[in-house]
Parts: sequence; structure tokens; C-alpha cells
Amino acid sequence: MSKAKRVIEEYNKNKQEYLNSLKKEKTFSGRLKKRLPNILTKSRIVAPFLLVPASIIGNFAIATIIAGIFGLTDAFDGHLARKWHTTSEYGRKLDVISDKMFALGLILPLLIVNPLIMLPTLILEFGIGFVSTKAELNGKHPKSSWLGKIKTNFLYITLTVLYLSKCFNFPINYLLPLIGITNISQLATVIQYQHSNNKKVEKPEIKIETNDEEKTEVKSKEQTIQQQIREYQQIKDSLLEKSEEEKQFVKKLKK
Repeated sequence: MSKAKRVIEEYNKNKQEYLNSLKKEKTFSGRLKKRLPNILTKSRIVAPFLLVPASIIGNFAIATIIAGIFGLTDAFDGHLARKWHTTSEYGRKLDVISDKMFALGLILPLLIVNPLIMLPTLILEFGIGFVSTKAELNGKHPKSSWLGKIKTNFLYITLTVLYLSKCFNFPINYLLPLIGITNISQLATVIQYQHSNNKKVEKPEIKIETNDEEKTEVKSKEQTIQQQIREYQQIKDSLLEKSEEEKQFVKKLKK
């Protein structure tokens, strides 16, 4: 089985587990608490289809509002899932996909307007996605680190400010330090993720603890088995002796 096929099957399995957990919820509030965080997460996948056209026609005001509204979902989906204890592996994987699509949807319009300035941001974001995807294919199930979260916050703040600068015709040159800090945080995230992926996963040692009664029972069984072995050996030796006596008796008869 190819690595890509295995990852897809795992994703479908996680999704089915999530759907099964929904069916077990008997109350509307229970189903809502499980659904709402993932609905917020999925909304970021839709955002680029609204944001990019608005930017292309030059309406950066609408694009900024869209980016702000959908950007807020990233702050609430995980918070609600943790608060309601409805986190799941399906939600984690869905969050990664949504974040990447939303970030690329924000970067692409700015890339068209300022290709040289935004190209490093796009390349580094692709680099983070590549490293995370490679780790997923290798079965390591990567999780966002504190550095990755800081990077994401810097990225969203920078992109929001860039959209606002387009709305108010603010010179982008003044924002180069902020863009530079974001690129540094992206590069540091790539290095950290790659370093984490290169580490070998150590399998935890499984220790079976037994109480005094179980230890006594095991010891008693061992003694019984040893006694049976000794008895078997005695029977075997006795049979061998009798066999030897029979041979001697047969020889005497022949004489």
C-alpha cells in the first residue's frame, strides 16, 4: 500500500469515527457541540473562493472583511472543541488542511500585486506544508508546536495589515520589517518541524504489573510444572531400565 493511499484511508477512518460519535449523541446540544467546531474549521476552506475574486477586481475592502471574519474562526474552533471536550483526530487533520488553504488564499492576491515581496512568504508556507505532509506520509502524525502557532499569528497579522494597506493606499515598503519577521518565523518553523520529523520514534516499554496474589499463583504453577517434569523424567528412566533388563533376559534365552 502506498503512503498516500494509507493517509487517505486513515483520514476516511477518522472521519467515519467522528460521524459514528455524532450518531451516538442523543441530544441536540451534544451534536451541536461536536459539529460546530468542525463547521467553523471547514468555513476557512470556502473563504478563498470569496476572497480571491474580491481581490482580483480590486475590492480590497470586501476582501479584508472576508479575511477578518473567516480568520476569527481559527481562534474559536479549537477553543470550543477543547472547552466542550469534543476534540478528535478528524478535526485535527481538517484544521491543518483548512489553515493551509486559507493562508494560500490570503497570499495569492497579494502575490499578484507585489510578487517579489510576497514570493518568499509563499515559498516558506509551501515548505511548512511539504514538511508536515512528508511527516504525515511517514506515519508520524505531526502536531502544531508553540513556534508554529507564533508563526501563524504573525502570518495572519501581517496579511491583515497588508490588506488594510491596500484599502488605505499605505506604502508597503513601511511594512517590510513586519514581513521580514514573519518570514523568519516561517523559516524557523520549517527547521523545527524538519528536526522533529528526523527524530526516531521510540516505542514505549510495556510493563505488566501484577499483584501479590497473581505472583503467588504464577509461582505455584511454575512449581507444579517443574514437579510434572521431574515425574516424567523418572518414568522415562524407569522405562529405559526395564527395556535394558528385557534385552539382557532375551540374550540369556538365546544362549
